[in-house]
Amino acid sequence: MARNRSAMKYKRQSDKKRLANRSQKSMIRTFSKKAVQAASQGDVEEAGKFQKVSQSLIDQAARGSTLHKNTAARKKSRLAKRLNALAQE
Repeated sequence: MARNRSAMKYKRQSDKKRLANRSQKSMIRTFSKKAVQAASQGDVEEAGKFQKVSQSLIDQAARGSTLHKNTAARKKSRLAKRLNALAQE
């Protein structure tokens, strides 16, 4: 446990950042799942909307320090690949 004032402040800041990052990552996962679910049900237009939102959120997370840029690129690529595969079925 932090004992001096600067360490306690750093702990508060890191907790706040952790919760914000966690929320952002959760939102990315939610919209990615919605896109995949819509594509698997055959609703390509709806899947495209969710994909666009998901990619935007991933880009925002990469712009900050939530996601590394390569991780963001990988997530976007895998989502697009999966949606394209489902759309062709």
